Amino acid sequence: MACIKGVNRSASVALAPDGGYMAAGTMAGAVDMSFSSTANIEIFKVDFQSDDKDLPLVAESPSSERFNRLSWGRNGSSSGQFSLGLIAGGLVDGSIDLWNPLAMIRSEGEKALVGHLSRHKGPVRGLEFNSITPNLLASGAEDGEICIWDLAAPAEPSHFPPLKGSGGSAQGEISYLSWNSKVQHILASTSYTGITVVWDLKKQKPVISFPDPVRKRCSVLQWNPDVATQLVVASDEDSSPTLRLWDMRNIMSPVKEFVGHTRGVIAMSWCPNDSSYLLTCAKDNRTICWDTVTGEIVSELPAGSNWNFDVHWYPKIPGIISASSFDGKIGIYNVEGCNRHVGRDNDFGAGPLRAPKWLKRPVGASFGFGGKLVSFQSRSSPTGGPSVSSEVLVHNVVTEQTLVSRSSEFEAAIHNGERSSLRALCEKKSQECESTDDRETWGFLRVLLEDDGTARSKLLTHLGFSLPSETKDSLQEDLSEQVSALGLSDTPSDNLAFERDDKSAVFATDNGEDFFNNLPSPKADMPLSLPNDGNIVEETAKETTPDEPDGVEESSDSSFDDSVQRALVVGDFKGAVSLCVTANRIADALIIAPLGGDSLVESTRDRCLKMSRSPYLKTVSAMVNKDMQSHVNTRPLKFWKETLALLCTFAQGEEWSELCNSLGSRLVADGNMLAATLCFICAGNIDKTVEIWSRNLASEGKSYVDLLQDLMEKTIVLALASGQKQFSASVCKLVEKYAEILASQGLLTTAMEYLKLLGTDELSPELSILKDRIAFSTEAEAVGGARANPGKKREIEDNSRKIGDLFAKLNSGDISRNAADKLVQLCQALDNGDFSTALQIQVQLTTSDWDECGYWLSALKRMIKTRQNVRLG
Repeated sequence: MACIKGVNRSASVALAPDGGYMAAGTMAGAVDMSFSSTANIEIFKVDFQSDDKDLPLVAESPSSERFNRLSWGRNGSSSGQFSLGLIAGGLVDGSIDLWNPLAMIRSEGEKALVGHLSRHKGPVRGLEFNSITPNLLASGAEDGEICIWDLAAPAEPSHFPPLKGSGGSAQGEISYLSWNSKVQHILASTSYTGITVVWDLKKQKPVISFPDPVRKRCSVLQWNPDVATQLVVASDEDSSPTLRLWDMRNIMSPVKEFVGHTRGVIAMSWCPNDSSYLLTCAKDNRTICWDTVTGEIVSELPAGSNWNFDVHWYPKIPGIISASSFDGKIGIYNVEGCNRHVGRDNDFGAGPLRAPKWLKRPVGASFGFGGKLVSFQSRSSPTGGPSVSSEVLVHNVVTEQTLVSRSSEFEAAIHNGERSSLRALCEKKSQECESTDDRETWGFLRVLLEDDGTARSKLLTHLGFSLPSETKDSLQEDLSEQVSALGLSDTPSDNLAFERDDKSAVFATDNGEDFFNNLPSPKADMPLSLPNDGNIVEETAKETTPDEPDGVEESSDSSFDDSVQRALVVGDFKGAVSLCVTANRIADALIIAPLGGDSLVESTRDRCLKMSRSPYLKTVSAMVNKDMQSHVNTRPLKFWKETLALLCTFAQGEEWSELCNSLGSRLVADGNMLAATLCFICAGNIDKTVEIWSRNLASEGKSYVDLLQDLMEKTIVLALASGQKQFSASVCKLVEKYAEILASQGLLTTAMEYLKLLGTDELSPELSILKDRIAFSTEAEAVGGARANPGKKREIEDNSRKIGDLFAKLNSGDISRNAADKLVQLCQALDNGDFSTALQIQVQLTTSDWDECGYWLSALKRMIKTRQNVRLG
């Protein structure tokens, strides 16, 4: 609804200069529903924060006569008791009463009426305080005299000699007067005789007077708030309802006429916040807001059952107006909520494209993409006068200086991608880290960047395990040393002497033949054997062999021994092994198993390993059976380093990554995040690693940006080390966020390099848009930046100037309907990425609207081509 506040009164209105209050004096020549003949002046509080639509009454004072005009001026005295200013009322008897609104609101009745000015004869219809010198009050009445009152001391007012024209400047009954808003000693008055006079108070005489050649009566006038030489005059004659804008530099004819009312104009108010808006009300029951630049109607208040006779702009809130009607109502309206009007088609709908001045800002700034801040401000006038144009400035804004410096250093370190440079970076980061976890992480990353073939051995060393140093040659040398230490020579085994006494040296040189040659021949009567038992060989054997035990040591479990013995003698080696294993005689089983072949050896070994509870034999079992997965799943997590070292030594190919992932997952479930992270790093699992690292982004002690920089540095190094190209959605989102921050600091190229790491397949819509924006901004910087080609730079400036002209025409509505419709279609085609259609529309504009659009069409075409090239790139 256009009407936002109101009160039922038939009254003339004056609004407080500093806002917040409205004075209403009983209107002369009008009666209310009760036909009361009393007169009052009332003050209402204007509170836009309240939801109550009725204006609350805060003060009231009786008046001796009814009012033709009210005026509320600022405090023109030095006294604090007039902090709300003064209210002057022009009465029907020719007198002027002065009220102190502050005393009225405080209910100080005896102090409310502070003055009574009697000079005029007849109704006082001209009454206004000087806005520049608020202690001056001008008044005019039926007698044709104009009085200037000095109210610096309201209780003792003084006045200058009355002004009265003669000859061509003689005026009859004064209908309205108005102070010039730019020159404080200039005053204009108009009369019911149709003569308008401009007075110079310094000269105390009229300086310009002119009659309206068409109309006989003039009812109201207003000075232009911005142009000191222009004023608009209207008449209440129904035969001449037009408004005429006059320029005092040439009064031969009006500058402009505003045609819209069909009957005489009663009241008028020029907007103090935007001189292009003028408010009028007339006897045709229309209250119109005019555009004084174009002469068209901007909007119109809703019509009531009777005319409005008094209108004002609210001084503190632009776009708010008051209107008093013969319906006995005073309404507060919002112009923006009124019916919008299009002057060309004379129908209601969307208003002109030009925005009111109060919606325009003298200065402003907006952050743009790529760390840019765009600001505008009024351009200084060379002559020192008011600015008539603005200038647009583009600034580079860096809010995260630490991020910029760290990112630049990191980019330089990884620029060539050489592993030696990356290892040096990891070493530097490891030394700089304060956190033990970060130090360990950077150490692992450095190990992963070792040259091919040495990474795993370096990883074992990093985990705290020493590698075996013996080679085949060194092993042979150690064996030779041991043999030498035993005093053994390299002669064949059959030449070794078994005796080590002093006689060994003699026997060593005897070849044996001499010994047998020197043996004496046996006697003929020598018996070959003992008389009673045994032969000579047996006796000799007894003499030469050492004593042996009398019998085999008996087992404690003779039944077990018998069972094994029976199995062995019949060749049942498998059964013998089974009996040994069952009896937990593992060594016996392993000795017997080779008799049954390789399969029995393997099965026996497996059974023994399963039965063993020794941790190292569990490890042997995993190695022998090549079942590392079971070992990873069952090995206690406190030995995770040993498990990882075992994988590093024996896991092959893809099995390495899978096993490291399995170990990392178990460690995550156990809560050991550092160990899990190191396992995922070994597996090259960027997604899981970053998922754990991301949990530290909310930690205290460092800013989010610094923590994100730490995370991205580790992530990028891990990606370069593993060579991974596919990433999860969460990692892509993290890179997107980091790239956005880099772009916001102006590091567009760096941001694009990070996005390129993600590849081009299956990018999210957000990432695609970000890449397009960075690409477009980088292209624009290349052709229009400080280091751009001079020719390209001139082209950009030419495009900017021409597109700026197009924008100005669109903003002022100074463009044909056909061209505007085509531009809308062109923009829609660009938004849809349909560049061929956009270029076709540009060609249509060239052929059909060249006279109107020729200046900026070439720039428009270049803009389309640039956007197309960026999208294709």
